[in-house]
Amino acid sequence: MTDNDRKQAKLDEIGSEGDGDSDGAPTEGVDSFSQSLFEDPEEEFGVDSDTETVESKLDSILSEYISEIDPQLVEAGWSFLPNKSIEYSKVDQSMLNHTRNLVYFLHQLARQVENTDLPPITPKKLRHLVALAVAHDYHKLREEDESPDERFDIQIKELEPFIKEIGLDEFSAIQDDPDSTLSMRTFRSCAVDHHETDNANSARVTTTWREYRPLIRLADAMASSTTPEAAVNARVQDRFREAFPSGSVELAYHQTDHVSGIFTNLLNKAVSEYLQEEYNHQLLTMYQDGCVYLAPSDQDRPETEEDIVAAITSQLEDSIGDSHPSYNDVDQLRSNFSIVGAQGLYSLNEPDFFYAGSGTMLQAVVRKGITDGDADNSATDAATESMELLEDELGTEFEKTEQQYGLGRFVNTIKSWFVDPLLPNDRTADDLIRATVTAFDLSGELSEELVALSEDTTSELTSGGKWEYSYAIAQALLDRHGTGPVIPTVEDEIVTTLSDGLAALVDDDTDWRTLIQNAHAGDMSTEVQAFIGENLRIGGGNLTLTSATVDTYDEYVKSSRGKTCTLCNRGVAAGGNLGPMKSKQSLTTLQGGFSNREMVGGMKRDKLLLCSTCRIEFSLRETAASRRDEGRLFFHLVPDYFYTPYSWQLYSRLVNRFTGENRVRLGRLAERVFDIDSLEEFTGVMDELTQPEGNGRTMIESLSQQFDRNQQFGAQTVGYFKNPDNDTEFQFFGAFLALSVSAYTGMRVYLSSSPVPEMRSRDFPEFAKIGSGFTQVTRFYGETVPLTSLRSVLQSAAAVVKLGYAIQGNDRNDSLFAKYLRTTRNELLPGSYLLKRAVQTSDEGPYIPALMRYAVALDQRNEIRQSNSQMSNTPHNRITTLADLAYDAIRPASGHNRKPHRVERVFRESVKAVSKTGQQLDREDYRMCVSGRLQKMIDRQAGDAVYPVSAEESDAGTPLQKRIEEYARYFVDEILYGIANGRPSQLKRLENNLADGFFGATLRAEAEYYEEDSAEKQTADQV
Repeated sequence: MTDNDRKQAKLDEIGSEGDGDSDGAPTEGVDSFSQSLFEDPEEEFGVDSDTETVESKLDSILSEYISEIDPQLVEAGWSFLPNKSIEYSKVDQSMLNHTRNLVYFLHQLARQVENTDLPPITPKKLRHLVALAVAHDYHKLREEDESPDERFDIQIKELEPFIKEIGLDEFSAIQDDPDSTLSMRTFRSCAVDHHETDNANSARVTTTWREYRPLIRLADAMASSTTPEAAVNARVQDRFREAFPSGSVELAYHQTDHVSGIFTNLLNKAVSEYLQEEYNHQLLTMYQDGCVYLAPSDQDRPETEEDIVAAITSQLEDSIGDSHPSYNDVDQLRSNFSIVGAQGLYSLNEPDFFYAGSGTMLQAVVRKGITDGDADNSATDAATESMELLEDELGTEFEKTEQQYGLGRFVNTIKSWFVDPLLPNDRTADDLIRATVTAFDLSGELSEELVALSEDTTSELTSGGKWEYSYAIAQALLDRHGTGPVIPTVEDEIVTTLSDGLAALVDDDTDWRTLIQNAHAGDMSTEVQAFIGENLRIGGGNLTLTSATVDTYDEYVKSSRGKTCTLCNRGVAAGGNLGPMKSKQSLTTLQGGFSNREMVGGMKRDKLLLCSTCRIEFSLRETAASRRDEGRLFFHLVPDYFYTPYSWQLYSRLVNRFTGENRVRLGRLAERVFDIDSLEEFTGVMDELTQPEGNGRTMIESLSQQFDRNQQFGAQTVGYFKNPDNDTEFQFFGAFLALSVSAYTGMRVYLSSSPVPEMRSRDFPEFAKIGSGFTQVTRFYGETVPLTSLRSVLQSAAAVVKLGYAIQGNDRNDSLFAKYLRTTRNELLPGSYLLKRAVQTSDEGPYIPALMRYAVALDQRNEIRQSNSQMSNTPHNRITTLADLAYDAIRPASGHNRKPHRVERVFRESVKAVSKTGQQLDREDYRMCVSGRLQKMIDRQAGDAVYPVSAEESDAGTPLQKRIEEYARYFVDEILYGIANGRPSQLKRLENNLADGFFGATLRAEAEYYEEDSAEKQTADQV
């Protein structure tokens, strides 16, 4: 079915559903949709329902659209109908998303004009505008849209059923104001006159439409803008001035030239807040890499200058600290700590100092230490030996418990991360011992005893990077506070003691917290400022700090490792060094390079070099996500084309349901996705992706969980971590899940093995992009998935899943999907091939008919992909017609139990008839050979393996011989010559796979026959 056919089918459905009366109760599917995708949208608006403000009234209109109108559009098939398409050199955008963008924009515009001198958009006006926005592209649903002369030739009698079916007339009405309903003439005026083109039908439009036309055209222009700069170009600015001829306001934007994920989302928010506070910019729309604003036109526009960059950097640091509860929650922050076992201390993340602060980090380390170990358990053997060594030298008795061992780690962490950075560069090992003892406010006698230890003992305590003096200090803490459960009760006392002790180590008035933060994250502040200066554009101005980082090309050509980021290729800040860029695997989960592959040989693996922004990004994700599996894939979800603050909040809430603990039921998901154009199945997709318990497997996790949706916006990243049996099945299911999430949410997706997207949404026009490194599955999915083929690609993938699992039965083995994918490459009719294997291995006879549609979808999709066209005479269609002709003449005998050799007998005898001649014949001779051999088969096997269909039973109603001859004619013309090019040898090579197709088509014909027979019997019984 072509796009035009699909459009017309939807219109025919609407036009044939009665008189357009929409007073009936909403369907179950509509209810489930509104609850599933946009559950309780009014929660996002944060408005007291008891107050009647202008904003609350505007918000209630949007909420009503989400709950009442949006589901109707999904049910009408708008999720997969293109409004903008790559086939017309546009960026893919569905009818549904285009309409949503108009509505969300109009709502946000109505809210924000309240903060300017522009004329207000009243709730009544917004309600009318939303109704018109839904109807404005009605012409794109019609076949006549292909003809410029007929595109806007729309009559009221044609448009009215659509308006009533969607419920736009009722939506436009205000309660207790019956005269507020928009007339059909106004809806028609919008449908024929919203484009400012020569073929638009601008005559005989209503006064109401003339009033609303500038705003609809502005919203349409904004909804069609793919980037922030496109949304403020001259054309859109003209639309804005037409909508608001008075008032000193215009459109402005900011843009970032690099996207990482949470970090750049937070940057977007920080820039937006700064522009609002300092320049009175009012936020309208948010893109993956920037925002669009209402800005005063009577004042100088801000430019990306150094003082602005510094101010935004400061605001970003503050907003990061407020963006996630863990940065103010010591318990969550300490969960980020890992243990360096060889050195006996905690490994902290330097970026945590950047946004949690040194004071909070100190408290988190203390809490981790005082709860690390049980007083009733013994320390490890190695730790006990070191403690006994200290006992002998110091003449004291140690507890030698797990609690003391844990406190030792805590002391060592304080020494390494808090004490050492406060000491001069020329400090000695003895200075470090004395300073650490001082920080804990312990006696100077202890420090002198530790300094005076013998050389052999000192060597033993410090070998291999250890610092096991910490056990003596830990024992002193136990002596001071007590052992067992008393230690956790003195947390505040220990924190206060350490804070005072660290302050005493600073000679001047500088706050120790500032010194510690600068020591661990000082370069980050500098590099974040460099990043902003290099990548932020405000109002289209030039980049400010173009030399803020080292030249990446110069670094690349160096013989040693250049100071460039492994993931994003950015360089370190000018004057910076390589050391801080070396990142541990526990932070990145990546191994030895961008390819994430171990290098051959026994060499020590190099640490990845990451710029500060990528290190911050990974640290933020580590805070949000619990799954740290290596070798993950990433779904980079982006808007289609933008969000507004409210749509961002709704979609964020949706994506954050991917907790990493919820389960995915792949088999049930495949069923839902296969029928995703059905509203009932569409609404069930999310349920199959987020099963809280029971069957299924944990596979996907949002990497921004619990981050405040109001503190960041731009992109969503989902990690995919299924345990792989092999690369092929891992990539296959990853792409299947990515496309399923994308189709359900309406967000475009870039699937990549890189945690940081190598490209932005502006870099690919298709609805979905599958990144490099997916060679195992790109032949099946393609490197890109346009919107026009998204549904068929999803259906073919779902078909592989269902047929594969049917073959396996209860013994699931995902590694076999590599074999099934090879079938889609190597077999002419892969669906039929897999169906026959399922029949041969399954004991569930009634289940087989349910699989037939999956086989058909896979066969058809495979032929379209191979031929790159919408052919009607595909091998699938030809073999299906052949099987229908055969079933109307010679059927498998009853009781064949779907044994392939019985079902395929007619076809295989036909192949023998043409291949055993031993010479090339003309068509007529081949036909005679086929019909003659089939007649002999009937004579030999009638009543046993096959039985002839009488004229009365047949659909054709003709004598058997004529039906056999018709079958023979079609076999020779369409199979031998149409597929095998008239060469029996080639047909022989294709015989097995064509027989698979014949087998499936015969089963479908048989199922259809018995369904019709059963229906006739039921009708007869009723009579």
